[in-house]
Amino acid sequence: MSLIVLTGTTGYIGQNLTKYFNSKSKKNKSISLRFQNWHKMMPLETETIIHLAAINLNPLDSAFDEEYFRVNTELTAKLFRFFLNSNAKTFIFLSTTELIDKQILEVTEDAKLNPTNPYLLSKFDAEQFILKQDLPEGKRAIILRVAPVYGRETKSILHDTFSFCKKFPWFFGVFDTKKSFCYIDNLTEIIAQISEKTSVPSGIYNVSDNEPIETTQLVNWIADVFEKKAKIIKVPKGLLNLVAKIGDIFKWEYNSKKLLEISQSRIINGNKLKEVLEMNKMPFETEIAVQKTIEYYDSIKI
Repeated sequence: MSLIVLTGTTGYIGQNLTKYFNSKSKKNKSISLRFQNWHKMMPLETETIIHLAAINLNPLDSAFDEEYFRVNTELTAKLFRFFLNSNAKTFIFLSTTELIDKQILEVTEDAKLNPTNPYLLSKFDAEQFILKQDLPEGKRAIILRVAPVYGRETKSILHDTFSFCKKFPWFFGVFDTKKSFCYIDNLTEIIAQISEKTSVPSGIYNVSDNEPIETTQLVNWIADVFEKKAKIIKVPKGLLNLVAKIGDIFKWEYNSKKLLEISQSRIINGNKLKEVLEMNKMPFETEIAVQKTIEYYDSIKI
């Protein structure tokens, strides 16, 4: 049985992926890149390396900027060099759709990149390093740009809307927005399929759920969990803009940046990945996945 080696298994995705492989009796091993001699821990029979280890964005600590490049870029480069000289056949690197310019509303793999902070720049540099390397025959390098991940046992970006709707009506009904996300079980299933299906060629692939989530529909699903009628108010855009500008001055949580996030659609096109995997849709339906996540938020009372 081929061996799958994973880095970053203490993180949310890593924990879920490890559970998935164990449930399917897939032989896997966790390697920590924090140890200088990590390469000596890599078994010779390694078939696939799944690189999840990374430092995520911490906007409150600018002194941390160099650490992003040390971990997200330099360690990725070292691991990839090891892969090139090893017996392993597949290297899977997790990146993010956040690299794509925020002005682009439908994201494809060849869309314009615009990394705007040290975290994204470090991920971009890691991608570029991988793409520039010459792959020996029989090896493949897969870069997965993943939409924002949500699911049980984590506070995803959906939690912001959940928390708001617990306290207030949804004042932003005037915006007909749709946003793409990625359910954790869809992501683990996809990574597993790529590791097994050697016909998937090297390249960059977007990963997202089957459908984007309509914000007003999300508010309705949240209301269903509360067993209440959704309160959606269409406050005029001019008034929302005015309050947001005041928020900029007084440094409120609601400000122009927050309004842009709420009002702008962001749809991730994942057709390229589904095509190479020969699948019509992702394994888990968006509505069921979101409702399970909302129920989880409600159950832990956060």
